[in-house]
Amino acid sequence: MNAGPDRACRGCRHFTAAAADLEAAFPGLTSLGSAYAAVRADDGLCARHERYVGADSSCAGYAVRTN
Repeated sequence: MNAGPDRACRGCRHFTAAAADLEAAFPGLTSLGSAYAAVRADDGLCARHERYVGADSSCAGYAVRTN
């Protein structure tokens, strides 16, 4: 996944950086603290690729978030 400012994951409809979504995806995460940690910055989950990605990443599956 390559960085691309105009099509960055943070603006994609498949991306979520919500702490609750991260904690649901990684159940043991809360034993280490929480998904609210500052170390993850704006990184989150890609529902299309089912993986943790950087918010500045991008891919060919980018779809504009409409909400």
